[in-house]
Amino acid sequence: MTSEIVVVNFYALRDPGGFDRALKALVPRVRLQGHEGLRSYRFFGSGPKERRLVAIYEGPEAWVGHHDLIMGWQEMVALRAAARLARTDLYGPISPPMQAWIDEMGLGRKLRHQGEAIAGFRRG
Repeated sequence: MTSEIVVVNFYALRDPGGFDRALKALVPRVRLQGHEGLRSYRFFGSGPKERRLVAIYEGPEAWVGHHDLIMGWQEMVALRAAARLARTDLYGPISPPMQAWIDEMGLGRKLRHQGEAIAGFRRG
């Protein structure tokens, strides 16, 4: 059994140009200074309303470590200003530290685990 985490984030764009500018700075920084447990980090989409991120992590510790590292970066601040996270699909185990991070950031209503809605959470 693998502890690998695969995540697909769906972003609803407020400012497509601002989002793309943020990515041009964020992706190279993640490659150079990002968490070593991050295996892949790719954005897709070119339409005026949405983008997707597909990220693969070694396991739960890498997922938490990556988010702890980048959330304060100016590139992430700019990305969040340009788009709203509409949904996250997460495949793999959710550790207690991951669950704490998900709860703290209020992601529960936007999260689907293993492709299914988590009991008790409603999409909204």
